[in-house]
Amino acid sequence: MKEKEISDDEIQILGSAYKTPETTGLSRTKRRWTAGFVIAIIIIVACIAFIMHYNQYRTPANETNPVDIQFEFQPEETITAGYIEVCDETINDIPLRIYTPINAFPELSLSLPDETDSTIVFITPAADIRADNNNILGDFVLKGERLARGISKKGFCSIINQTLTIGMNTETPLLQDAIREKGYFFRQYPLVHHSQAIYNQPKGKSIRRALAIRNDEIIMIESLERESFHDFAQALADAGIAEAVYLRGGTDIYGWYREQQGKQTFFGTKKENFLKGENFIVWKSSKK
Repeated sequence: MKEKEISDDEIQILGSAYKTPETTGLSRTKRRWTAGFVIAIIIIVACIAFIMHYNQYRTPANETNPVDIQFEFQPEETITAGYIEVCDETINDIPLRIYTPINAFPELSLSLPDETDSTIVFITPAADIRADNNNILGDFVLKGERLARGISKKGFCSIINQTLTIGMNTETPLLQDAIREKGYFFRQYPLVHHSQAIYNQPKGKSIRRALAIRNDEIIMIESLERESFHDFAQALADAGIAEAVYLRGGTDIYGWYREQQGKQTFFGTKKENFLKGENFIVWKSSKK
């Protein structure tokens, strides 16, 4: 059989894999439908994801202030549970009890706080009061308000923006800083200054207490036996205290402390009526 002649501008498809025009058109239509379906699915999924993302962060129609929304996402202020570590030391044959505040900050108060307040981890009287009129003796600042004046006692303690400073001087800029920054300030007998014991005039023996700095750490110290100012101050210096001021002593001074497991221990004698000048240094659980 004579083969059909092929002109130069014609193409001949050889082999059995050749598809008729009808078959080829159907295949192409199927491929186009499948590709279109996949693209449609991708577009729909992308749209849903975009809408969900947009709705999550857009401002509702009735809220025009974005700051309010930002504050809603800020973590709330939390109170870290504070407590007092208690240990005993003996220096120069003088038994001492050391109270170390953990996760707590100090402030002054003119009233006795609620004994059931679990945020209070230590409280004890701070500045002395005058015997003639029951007013506070020496410079005293409470939340920026100066309530008393006087420099008969050179020792001082300032609490400004939760920073406690102990020193000895009749003049100090920390007094005005406490007033300006709404802080606290009181005066007491100096016991240790620049790691040297300071001797004071009062005689006799009593249970002694001090607010002190040792190794850049604030501590409270109490003598477990009646001691003179001289022996107590020397024991503090020999114990490595850098600075210390007196806190009101005696067996009738009322206060309490709270240990890590929550145990609350009271000391002294609670009065039915406190004098108008009664004041306290109070350590509370810190805020973060």
